[in-house]
Amino acid sequence: MKNNFFVVTLAILMATLFTSCKEKGAPATFSEVREPAHAGGFYPADDKELSSMVDQMLAAAKPEATNIPKAVIVPHAGYVYSGGTAAYAYKLFQRSPNEIKRVILLAPSHYSAFNGIVINEKDYRTPIGTYKVDVDAIKKLKEQDVPSKVDYIASSQEHSDEVQIPFLLKVLPNARLVPIVVGTVDDSMIERTAKALSKIIDDSTVVVVSSDFTHYGPRFDYTPKFKTSDVKKGISDLDHGAINAILKTDSKGFLEYVEKKQSTICGRNPIAILLKLFEINNWEPDSKLLKYTTSGELTGDWENSVSYAAIALSAVTPIIDKKYLNRDEEKELIRLSRHVLTSFVNKGTSTFADRELKGFKLTAAVKQELGVFVTLKEHGNLRGCIGYITGMMPLYQGVIENTMNAAANDPRFSPVKAGELKDISIEISVMTPLEKVNSLDEIKVGRDGLVLKNGYSSGVFLPQVPVEQNWDKTTYLEELGLKAGLDKKAYKAS
Repeated sequence: MKNNFFVVTLAILMATLFTSCKEKGAPATFSEVREPAHAGGFYPADDKELSSMVDQMLAAAKPEATNIPKAVIVPHAGYVYSGGTAAYAYKLFQRSPNEIKRVILLAPSHYSAFNGIVINEKDYRTPIGTYKVDVDAIKKLKEQDVPSKVDYIASSQEHSDEVQIPFLLKVLPNARLVPIVVGTVDDSMIERTAKALSKIIDDSTVVVVSSDFTHYGPRFDYTPKFKTSDVKKGISDLDHGAINAILKTDSKGFLEYVEKKQSTICGRNPIAILLKLFEINNWEPDSKLLKYTTSGELTGDWENSVSYAAIALSAVTPIIDKKYLNRDEEKELIRLSRHVLTSFVNKGTSTFADRELKGFKLTAAVKQELGVFVTLKEHGNLRGCIGYITGMMPLYQGVIENTMNAAANDPRFSPVKAGELKDISIEISVMTPLEKVNSLDEIKVGRDGLVLKNGYSSGVFLPQVPVEQNWDKTTYLEELGLKAGLDKKAYKAS
């Protein structure tokens, strides 16, 4: 938001405010093991050298702060060329390695031509250890309508899957693998594969897509004419056209761009399956390009160059009528807030250990980094209300903090006393990410919370405020301007 003009921004409640009123054993493994085919080529064959190299690349990677992604796209060239870029994506998984139990690896086929996909059922051996496959998930996947094939070369000789294993052993050592090599796939195969994969994807599953980007030069029989004489810029522009479609999770737009440019992105088909996954699951994307480089930058050879990108794609819980939480999750957050309020007021407890939180079901939805307000009322009258407009921490943690803040730190009220607890009701308002209002016609009173900001002056109202005050839309906007310390007609300058 710029400082010199007014911006009215929506903060739509993801769940219209809600109020208080047989354990599995260890997975089996196959007896056969896929031996490393490219150790000593794409990556070191010596265990100590390989381990040290991966550790150093991960330590050097400084990705932009983001949520633990649902999926990443990583390159698969020799480690000296693309390993440092791949590390930017894998580094994100190091933040919560125990939360991820399954990795679906989608890799393109370079050595064998076939239609459909090949699902490898062998554990992957590397110089630094063996990564085990998820037998149960693979069995369930093969029971679906998936265009799977059997191909010895694809399942034993491919490098685009193999080079990812040492990284996975480092960042997700306890997860299990569903390795898939993707051949030629049409639109129907892409959709069937994505739907089948959806059956084995849960909150503890991530997807890794292996792909390099533009292969430029006579070595690759690809020398498109660029608008610029600067080959480096021409390649970058070409790649970023595809990357922008990926960041939007636009499967159709991505494939159309690839076709139009006759792109040499080798992992186009695995990427298309990933984007279709987002589409059919109605996942709201929060995607970032973490790192982009080319072999030309590393070698100085722009006659032939290969591009590498590390991309993270986070997925918000599926949106249904703008509801991010189901009713059970709403109730659980209210129960958590009530527990926090009682402990804080009665015992002065301001920290809650993991063992205490184990009494609450904290799903992936309540771990999203989303804005949240906690409102306390006594006999229907406001008793405290504090929150965060945007996501600063996991949602459940925001509920904990703002319950205590509403009870003790709202400057309009004295702290809540123990004798009041029985009369206190709790409302929790969970916020979607802010969206700029392009037309006042978009605003619906009672549904949309609003933020108005100009420079350091800002005001915010939750969706229930205009309803409680019986304001029409014009009054709502005028009162928002006054709350921001601006003129009541300030919204007209947006």
